[in-house]
Order: sequence, then C-alpha cells, then structure tokens
Amino acid sequence: MTVGGFIDVTEASTPSTASPVRTQAAYVPQILLVDDDFGSLKALAGVLTPEGYTLATATNGPDALAIAQEIVPDVILLDVMMPGMDGFEVCRRLRQHEELAEVPVVMITALDDRQSRLQAIEAGADDFISKPIDRAEVRARVRSITRLNRYRRLVMERAKVDRLLSLSRDGLVVVDATGTIHMANPEVGRMLGRKPGSPLAGTELLEYLPADRHVEFESFLDGVVQIGKSTQALEVEFQRADGTRFHAEVSAGRFPLDGGDGVELILRDISERMTQLSTIRSLNSDLTTAYDATLEGWVQALDLRHKETEGHTRRVTEMTVSLAERIGIEGDELTDIRRGALLHDVGKLAVPDHILLKPGPLSPEEWEVMRQHPENAYRWLASIEFLTPALDIPRFHHERWDGRGYPSGLSGEEIPLSARIFAVVDVWDALREDRPYRQAWTEDRVRAHIAAGEGGHFDPSVVKSFLELLGSQSVTQDLENSTDGR
Repeated sequence: MTVGGFIDVTEASTPSTASPVRTQAAYVPQILLVDDDFGSLKALAGVLTPEGYTLATATNGPDALAIAQEIVPDVILLDVMMPGMDGFEVCRRLRQHEELAEVPVVMITALDDRQSRLQAIEAGADDFISKPIDRAEVRARVRSITRLNRYRRLVMERAKVDRLLSLSRDGLVVVDATGTIHMANPEVGRMLGRKPGSPLAGTELLEYLPADRHVEFESFLDGVVQIGKSTQALEVEFQRADGTRFHAEVSAGRFPLDGGDGVELILRDISERMTQLSTIRSLNSDLTTAYDATLEGWVQALDLRHKETEGHTRRVTEMTVSLAERIGIEGDELTDIRRGALLHDVGKLAVPDHILLKPGPLSPEEWEVMRQHPENAYRWLASIEFLTPALDIPRFHHERWDGRGYPSGLSGEEIPLSARIFAVVDVWDALREDRPYRQAWTEDRVRAHIAAGEGGHFDPSVVKSFLELLGSQSVTQDLENSTDGR
C-alpha cells in the first residue's frame, strides 16, 4: 500500500515509518530504502528488519529526496533503475544538498557494466550492491557503513563540542560527587592559573577554594547529586595556583559520569563585575555623603537665620530616629526619616523675617503665611528624586490625628507614619526650649502635654512608644492642651 510516497513493505508489527522516533537511551540507525519495485523493497526490509534498524521507504526519486531531508538517514539504499528520476539523478541531488551531502549512498543495480559503475561513482555513490541481492552481503555492507558513519558523526560532534568549549569564555568542568575533576575546558585552567597544557583531570576542585568555603561547596555539590538541585546564584571565591583570588558565579547541574552521577559546573569570572560594583557602591556612598552634607548646609542656614531655634533640628532628628527604631523601622526607610526630619522646617526659608522672627503671637494673616511652609518645602524638593521618599515629614508634620492640622487636614492613618512620629518629637523639643513669647516647660509638664494629646493631636500608638522611650511611668498633671506649634 502506497500513501504519500511511502510504501508499507512489512507486517503490522514491523516498524516502518517516514518519521521514526530516535531515543536518547540507545541510538538506532535509520535506513532509507528507495525502489519502485514493491518486491525489492519487501526483500530489503526482510533482510534489515531483524537487525533492529529503523526503516523508511520511498518508491520514486522526488519522494526519496523529500524523506531524506526530513529524517537525514544514516544510509540510503538506492535503486538505479526508476521511472522519471533515476537513481543517478537522486544521488547527484543528494550530494548537492548541504545536510545530505555526507549521507552514505549504496546503489542497488542490476547493471554490472563498467560504464554504469563509473556513472554511479561520478554521481556520488559510496558503494554498490548487485541484484538479485545477497542477504548476507546486504547485512554486512549496511552494518559496516552504519558503524563507520556513526563513528564519523561522533568524531564530528566531538570536534564541534571541543571547538565550542575551547571558545567559551566561561569555565566548563565536570566533577564527581567528591569534587574530583574529570573533564575541563582550557578556560578553567586559565582561571585557576594553571600552566597551559597542564592537565586538570584527577585534581580536586576544592584545592582552589579557600578552606573556609569547603564545607559550603561540598554541600552544594551534594545537593546537586542527591536531589538534582541546580542554582544560578552561588558566588564563590576561588584561589589560583599563585595564591591570588577571583570571584566566580557558579551554575551547576547533574551530569552522567561513568555509570553514576557527577556535576557539571559553569564558572563565570565576575571579578571585574565585583570591582565595578564596589566602585559603584563607593561612588554612591560619596554621592550620598555629598547629598547629606547639602542637607546639613540647608539646616545650618535656617539655624543661622532663626537663632532662637538653633540646635532644634539636630535634636529632633536624633530623637525621631530613635523613636522610629523603637517602633521597628529600619534600613532605607529609617534613612528617609532622618533626612525628612533634617528638612522639616526648610520651607521656613520662604517666610519673611518679620513673621519668622516675631517675638510675640502671630496675627491671622501672619499665621496664613507661616502655614505655607510645609507646601513650600514640598514644592522645592519634589523634583529631587533621591529626596522624594523623605518628603512626608516636611509636608505633613503639622497634620493632627483628629484632622485639625494643616496644610491638608489629614487625619488618623491618612497621615504618613513618619510624619506622625515626627509630630510628637517636634512638639516635645519645642516646649522644652525658651522662646521670646514663653519660658521652657519642665520635663514633667512636657510629658504630660504629650500624653494629653493622645488621640487628638497625636497618634496614640506613637505617644505610647515615645513615653516608653523617655522612661515615663505615668503622667497625671493636668495641663493646658495647646502650644504655639509654629
């Protein structure tokens, strides 16, 4: 039966397909049989099927070329005498095709004259089998060709792999479960400071790691072997033969090795990257220091202008940071709180002297100008990207828990936590200092005022943490519930 150029020449149990499946476990050679005669195809299949080959068949030249391109067989047994496109032309076209040019072609022919054989050789044939076929001869010829072809392919593939490995800028190494090196490309030797040509096989990879990293690396190898674990994140410091060190990123995977399991490692030298990261961190640190110095300069400028509050900014900054730490804030968020506390009154640089330095109470009109300083600070600083996370304190530290603050009338948890923290500290410090319009309050009186503001002016949970920070046990003194609050 012929279907789409293929012909079934075997019983149902015999494998015969145009697209045979290759398995990785045991490679089975594929043979393409090309003959327009059904009896000849069946005879060939009967000879080769018991040998375990995978067979594909075609009954004409065009189909033979199409199937060959699809499966790239190990051997083609090609009949010479076919209608339309004969075997000589099929062979010539095979040799013109890049992927098929090296496929062995055995011409099967009833022609035994010298001219026909020369024509077959010129067309690119590798061998000849005469009709009628000799079963033993066919088996022997095919077996010999498939073995040679398989060996040739292995050599070519090995050469390609060796070429790729030699060109790799990464170190590629295979070790067993104990860390003994079995294979390595030249880059590994270069990385480890070995002399060119010095063999690595049989040496221990752990010899090139500092002693304090041995346990970690052995555990890493064990994880790969035992559970197939792989990682892209392991960074290890290797030690070269001359004692110098370099940082490497290690990727790993389980690898079949001598009937057991080994580990394939990819080593990527990241020393340059680590140096660059160190430089970037140093530059970033310098830049951050410069930024913070600029903030300190702004604070000093405000203190010089408003001598009555000199030292206030530094005190509230230190206390705010301490309170934030007690509440559980850390890392970058704590840094932003520190910067926000330093800048809390920077908006007052826009307040005229006759208002800012006025010794007595402010008029309603003057209060209107004074209350603009939080928004002044935000407008000035919002375009500075690194300060954006720090602007909650300058903008919202005069908001109140009960919603009666300014500039936005926020209430409760609408107010950013950093601003709620700072509001308590700001009032605490202001009341403890002398001002032209009042004397400093006593410590107990200030604490009592803070406690009385719980749930009104201040966040109750922040007040609780603040009083604990001050070491207060109880505050019972009844004091007025207001302050100038500039």
